[in-house]
Amino acid sequence: MSRWRTLPTDAVDQLKADLRADPYLRYILLLSVVMVGFWFWHRIPNFATRDEHSRLLDVMVAYGSVLENPSYEGLKAGVEWSRVPFGATFYLYALAILPVVLVAAVTGDLSAFTTIAFPSWEFGHYEAWAATPEWIWTWSLVFIRLTNVAAAIGCVYLTYRLGVAIESRTAGRLSAVVLSLTFGFLTIAKEAGEDMPALFFVLLALYLLVRYVQTDDGTLFLAASAAGGVAIAFKLTAAPVILFIGVAFLLRAHAADAPLTETLVGPRLLVSGALFGFAMIVLGFPTALVAGPEPFIERVFGGSTGRMNHATGPDAPIWWWFLRGYFSAFGLPLFAAAVASVVGVVATLRRRSSSFHGTVLLLTGLTAYVALFSQWHDFRVHHLLPTFPLVALLVAFAFVRARERSPRVARPLMAVVLVTTAIYAGVGTAQFASMPRDEATAWLEEHGEEGDVLEITRRDMQDAAVPHSMTVRHVFGEDSDAEAAMTCPRYIQVGYRDLLYLKDGTYYRNGDFQKEYLRKLLNEEYNYEIAAEFGTRPPNFVPQRPTPGSFVDLLRLGVVPHTDQFADEQELAANQYTLILERKQAGACDPDRHPPF
Repeated sequence: MSRWRTLPTDAVDQLKADLRADPYLRYILLLSVVMVGFWFWHRIPNFATRDEHSRLLDVMVAYGSVLENPSYEGLKAGVEWSRVPFGATFYLYALAILPVVLVAAVTGDLSAFTTIAFPSWEFGHYEAWAATPEWIWTWSLVFIRLTNVAAAIGCVYLTYRLGVAIESRTAGRLSAVVLSLTFGFLTIAKEAGEDMPALFFVLLALYLLVRYVQTDDGTLFLAASAAGGVAIAFKLTAAPVILFIGVAFLLRAHAADAPLTETLVGPRLLVSGALFGFAMIVLGFPTALVAGPEPFIERVFGGSTGRMNHATGPDAPIWWWFLRGYFSAFGLPLFAAAVASVVGVVATLRRRSSSFHGTVLLLTGLTAYVALFSQWHDFRVHHLLPTFPLVALLVAFAFVRARERSPRVARPLMAVVLVTTAIYAGVGTAQFASMPRDEATAWLEEHGEEGDVLEITRRDMQDAAVPHSMTVRHVFGEDSDAEAAMTCPRYIQVGYRDLLYLKDGTYYRNGDFQKEYLRKLLNEEYNYEIAAEFGTRPPNFVPQRPTPGSFVDLLRLGVVPHTDQFADEQELAANQYTLILERKQAGACDPDRHPPF
């Protein structure tokens, strides 16, 4: 038990020792803070992603339910309400927004939480969002995003620590810098969700396993198993951490020259670790504690297997999805360096150097994640997040080893990769300061007057520029009475996803009536004229997406940071193009305008 007590102290002591021993570390962490934290508040008080939206609302509904009915039944009802049975993010966000709840209690706004309980799903819970004071959304989102920023900085440090423990301090520095300049990593750090906290615990488990293999300290193995369980409780796609643990157990036997049969016959430590990890997974799902095993089992087994065939993008070869994700996340120079580095590191394994076991663990993780996602219909950049620090470490190892053999070649190559990656990530990060939806929201707040109505055709408010101070109504699935009330709003908003109806043969958004309506609207045939637009207008308003399966079309994604994305991932500037049409002052309402959505 005393060894368990010393683990937190050991972690703090290790950080202090690293800062003393490495004068560059503080500057690397400062770089990480700047890149990760820059403009993390974009879109507030609206949401960057649906996951951010639902995870925050999950916690607010639970608070409201308990405040309205302070009993076990109130807690149970609040926890069970959710888009899906959620995991450890619930605990993290409940703690993060606690200051907001306390301030609301002091200022007399606590009723905002009780009235938000079990809100309507219409238009992304718009009614609850509009009725809740703006400051509650603002500060709640700030606090939960700051947890993501903190987790991202922690990931950078753990990547550094892994590099030092496996290879050298130089490798640790280089891997931390590469991760800090990985644009895909930075985009996910600017939203709230379970991806970054899950990655933190995956890396923590991996570091503890590396140290276990090096020291044969069983407590570190058990701690790694617990950290792996927490990672899975945050996000089910952290499941490959189970393979890390099993491989580390075998690598320790290899490092100690113990007979494999003897290791497998008496795996008491492995069984104990499995029990630790499983306990953390169960405890990490609040629904398992208050609603019984059924929602937990359905989420863990039903939801995870269902995602493999669930299409959130067009049909295309899986290699196309991998290239699409990595081109966008890395940029072309870093992607090329990553491929070459992985091949080079694999080729050096036969030398069995002191870094052999740690390198095998990294390659095991990368292989496991690639194998996992290769079974899916499609995936997005944030799914690939766990592989980014693994790739950063392998790139660092390859360049450090290459520099030892041929410094005149390795140093200029590394400089080119770092400079081009810094430019790619720097430009992409700077663009968060001028995102189209933020600018459209500010324009509507400035030009709108009391009583003005904004018409939107999206299904979810997160997909649009929605001022908290303006009346917003959507026409997606509205009944006839609501449609009649929307005949003549002052403003109509058209976004990038609306424009996809204009492109023939697109994934998901097709329809002749919608296409004809949007074209007439954009041609100003319904007594509306274009008042403002934000972002780069597609040619003739028709989005130009990479052709599914085309390698050449993907190359642009590795050169321009903010490119077209699919489904519910945080939408970058290309997806946020927003057009505002205003009713002509002299004209009357056009009775023939019927939005076909």
